[in-house]
Amino acid sequence: MATRPAGASERPRGWVTWPAGRRPRQAITPRLPSLPPAAASWARLALVIGALVALGIFAGVWVLVVVGALIIIVILHEFGHFLTARWAGMKVSEFYVGFGPRLWSVRRGETTYGLKAILAGAYVRILGMNNLERVDPAEEHRTYRSKPYWRRMSVAVAGSAMHFLLAVLLLWVLYSAVGFHGFDRPDVTETARWQVSRVVPDSPAASMGVLPGDRITAVADRGIQNFGDLRGALADMAHRPASVTVVRDGETVRLEGVIGASPRDGTSGFLGVGPELAPPARANPISGLGSSLTDFGLVVRASAEGIAGLFSLQGLDGLLGPLVDFESDELATGEVGVGDPNRVVSVVGVARIGGSLAQADIAALLGFLAYLNVFFGVLNLFPLLPLDGGHVVIATYERLRSFGGRRYQADVAKMLPAAYVFVIVLVTVGLVALSRDIVDPLGLPG
Repeated sequence: MATRPAGASERPRGWVTWPAGRRPRQAITPRLPSLPPAAASWARLALVIGALVALGIFAGVWVLVVVGALIIIVILHEFGHFLTARWAGMKVSEFYVGFGPRLWSVRRGETTYGLKAILAGAYVRILGMNNLERVDPAEEHRTYRSKPYWRRMSVAVAGSAMHFLLAVLLLWVLYSAVGFHGFDRPDVTETARWQVSRVVPDSPAASMGVLPGDRITAVADRGIQNFGDLRGALADMAHRPASVTVVRDGETVRLEGVIGASPRDGTSGFLGVGPELAPPARANPISGLGSSLTDFGLVVRASAEGIAGLFSLQGLDGLLGPLVDFESDELATGEVGVGDPNRVVSVVGVARIGGSLAQADIAALLGFLAYLNVFFGVLNLFPLLPLDGGHVVIATYERLRSFGGRRYQADVAKMLPAAYVFVIVLVTVGLVALSRDIVDPLGLPG
């Protein structure tokens, strides 16, 4: 057996001992200079501002306006949760706009307010939202989970309530200050001298040579007196060649072409023109509020049907449907209506749609934003975590299971797998929508 001299240290095999004074120099890894935290925040803020300026330059000012409106809508959603939580005696530790690296923050009282680099949403952090969160026992009485049922319900639905309030307010402004025909327009009258107000680009009408100001008097030798007659004449003419007779500057002109198919159902005929409508009269504040509530009910129903359709076998491609049919005859006039439910629309598509509507008619943009608010409000009440509706279901379930003065708390850990699946589905659909809106954007009237 080999022995080690006294005082010698044991070294592992392969260890190299360098003679004194002969130890090689260690490689020096150069360090890149780092910005101070404040300077880094300002640099990130400059990048965000630059991105917004580039968006306005390349996509148009109105698209930038719509993006700003969407950000404000999301902020107001979280502001609803924030106000209600403070009123209910809950501790709100954070209120941030955006996600990712922090750009700016300030602490006021017990809440930190701030801005982050990715302006894709907002959030508030309420203490003790579930039984998995560890909380200082001294602050347990200020948690969400410790509050009575009605206070938790108030906080959970506050975001959607803010969306609904915004929608009614926008509709009320439309009716009372701007003038609006409404989403469901059974009583809209045309001008006495029916004529084409707008021609959808790349539509059959545009290919035939129909121009704004033309008065269509016949389609396939069927007489046309008004826009209703035109609808009837086109009903069964999809993909069929036909003549369109118009009166232009007092002269009769006969145009030839092929009638298209409606993007709504693919079977009825589509020409791509809109009538000149009598300008909507402004309503007084009282009647305007009544009309706003009526339209609000219509849009809630349409949004609920669209969300329910998303989870049907036929509707997995309809996240924001039914939204607006931007190639319909009605929309050629700049009016808002319910449209094709079979197209996924991401935030890119929404911004582009809103920008296109704003260029045509500010009333159409406001109506579109009202519709979006209702849709977001209804979607957030869907009964699955992490949406607000999931918290509503949990609070209600706990209420039903609590009896005899004993408070029951649901085990949120058991619900997380379903929540993860739901988030994966939404993210997948969102990515598909984003890719389609970039690669194959919606054809909008310009």
